[in-house]
This record gives sequence, C-alpha cells and structure tokens, in this order.
Amino acid sequence: MCAGAGEGVCGHGGECVRLRMRVCAGSVPVPGLSTVTWKKEADINVRMTQDKETCWISSSALISPGLFLLADCNNNCVKLIDVSTRIVTARLQLPGYPWDVCVLHDDQAAVTLPNNSMIQLLSIKGGQLSRGKKIVSPECRGITSYNNRLYVLYKSNPRIEVMTLDGHIISTFQKDDGKQLFQRPYYLTVSASTPPTLYVSDYSANTVLQLSLDGKVLREYRDKQLIRPESVVEVGPGQIIVCGRDIHNVLLLSERDGKMTEILGQKDGLTKPYSVTFCPHTRAIVVGMRDNNSLNVFNAK
Repeated sequence: MCAGAGEGVCGHGGECVRLRMRVCAGSVPVPGLSTVTWKKEADINVRMTQDKETCWISSSALISPGLFLLADCNNNCVKLIDVSTRIVTARLQLPGYPWDVCVLHDDQAAVTLPNNSMIQLLSIKGGQLSRGKKIVSPECRGITSYNNRLYVLYKSNPRIEVMTLDGHIISTFQKDDGKQLFQRPYYLTVSASTPPTLYVSDYSANTVLQLSLDGKVLREYRDKQLIRPESVVEVGPGQIIVCGRDIHNVLLLSERDGKMTEILGQKDGLTKPYSVTFCPHTRAIVVGMRDNNSLNVFNAK
C-alpha cells in the first residue's frame, strides 16, 4: 500500500500525510509550489446512485497511486475513487456523517463521526471498504496519525488528544503557558519537518497554528486571504496547503519565511473548498467542495 498525500491526484489526511509522503513520494522532489502554474482539468463526478443528497467531500486521503478515500459528509458514507479511471470504485454507508479521514498502516484508515461520538477504523484492503473497531470519542473532528499515534481534534472544549490505535489517551493539548490554544479547530496534519510538527486550522480564529508534537506553539499563520480555514495538508518538507472556505481559495504556507500565497482561487472555479490533496508523482491538486458533486483537479504545467 502506498499511503500518500493524495495520489493519481492526492490529498488530505495527516500522517496520513507524513506516512503518505514518505512512502508514496519516496524520493520524488516536491517543487516550490508558489511558482507553479496550475491547469484545470475536467472535474470528476463523485455522486453515486445510492446518494440521496448533493455530495460534500469534507476530507480525502491517498490510499495508493490514483486511489483516494473520500469522506462524503452529506451522504453519511466514505468512498474510494480511482482518479485515473475517474470512477468511484467502492462505497461504505456509515451510521452518521463523516468529517475527516486519515490513512493508517496495514491497509487501515480512520474516519471521525462527530455526531456518533466515535472514530471508526476501516479496512481498505484490496480496494474494498469495511468497518473495523470503534473508538469512543465524543465530538471528534479532525484526525491525523504519526508514529502509531492518533492526533484527534475536538470542537467543543477545543483540544487535541493524542491516543493509541486502541483509543487510550496518552496526552491532551489544550493550553500553552496558560493560554487557550484554539477557538474552533477543524483539521490538522503532521509535517515532515525535522523535527516533525503539527499544523491546525482554526475556523473561528482564521489562523493556522504550528505546534510541536508536545503541544507548544511555534508559529501562528494569519493572512487577509485566509478566511474560515478548513483542510490543512502537508505537500512536502516546509510546504503546507490549506483551504480558505469563505474566500474560496487554496493557500500555500511556507515554513521557511512564514509567508502565505494563494495558488488557487475563485477564478479557478473554487466555491467553498473543504478538502485538498496534493500528489507529488503527478504534481496534481484535487479539491473537494461543500454541496458539490465534483472534485476539482489541477495539474502543474
């Protein structure tokens, strides 16, 4: 299995991202994305006959080259899509709406179900989807993994819990030097920096916060082009992309200089983007939007 940051066209998810980048990208160099010109490809329709509502792809994660796991928030399901054939190859109904997904080892993935107060582990072996064990996790939102640990975000009583794959809570990040870390955090990812760090998008604060893996604040990213940030994803060492929902854009964050650059926007057809994925192999970005049956696909020229 190649666990990546989006492949074929690639994307969100966490160590998820670090694992994906390490295994999938291997030695594939990631260009400086701030200077790349993006070409919009044909959208991919992800709606299936079983879907009763317009799709809302709130999260995506790379499974293997060309194969993505999608969380369809409006239709209470997860899907596998083969980007190379543009076909949804599997669908699994869930007991509630999924919010965020990440890829684990051994052909497993995890999805948060906020209204069901649980994290559902999934088997993704052989291109099939099935449910595994559940972890009780009231009002969980964002999820990522690193070093066999889950990092889980909570909107209510905002915090990060670090837990084992069995759900045992190891530590909790809520304050730094007595100050509340978050207002309304929704997504997070682990970077491939040395040492690795966490990035958390805060919907209400209009910020992306960089933390050490023990919960210490390293940097706060804020920009007039970043309003209501959603999915935040590593695309390579020192480069992070984040969806700005209310200005309909995707921004690139640079660890080196702390700058934020818009790389995709409303002019490119984005409307309320929630999930984003980058593939280093194909140099492609895939964006999922709220109440939209299509994935937007962009290739680097």
